[in-house]
Order: sequence, then structure tokens, then C-alpha cells
Amino acid sequence: MPVTPHATKQDYELAFKGFHYPISKAAIINMGRDKGGVDREVARVLADLPDRRYKNVDDVKEAVRAVYRSKGVEDESLPV
Repeated sequence: MPVTPHATKQDYELAFKGFHYPISKAAIINMGRDKGGVDREVARVLADLPDRRYKNVDDVKEAVRAVYRSKGVEDESLPV
């Protein structure tokens, strides 16, 4: 049975707001924590991102999709 994400597109938009690119995984996690109000699922997924620099929001979104896919989430259920 596939996993169903509970986080929404809006949860991710809130988490990504204010990012300045390029951005490192550490900066993504720190900004999310400092911002507050970030969905717990979003925080867990961001913590699972590969440790590298991301060139733009689309690059981050694709990495988030890859994390979900690695957990068995179907493409039609992806929140980003």
C-alpha cells in the first residue's frame, strides 16, 4: 500500500518562502526551524534531502519529490 503524504503544497510554499539561492541543505533546515510553523512532515522531508547546494526552488522541489518517491509515494500523491 503506497504512503500518502499529509503535508500540502501550501506547507511547502511556506517552508520555501524567503530562501536565497543557491542554498545549502543546512541553510534550508536552519531557515525552516528559525521561521517556525513548518509542518513536521515538511521538516522531516527537508532533513532527508541530499547534502548539497540547491540552485533554485525547482531544484529543491525535485529533491523533495525524490525523497517522497524513495518512501514509496506515487507521483500523483506528491505535494510538490
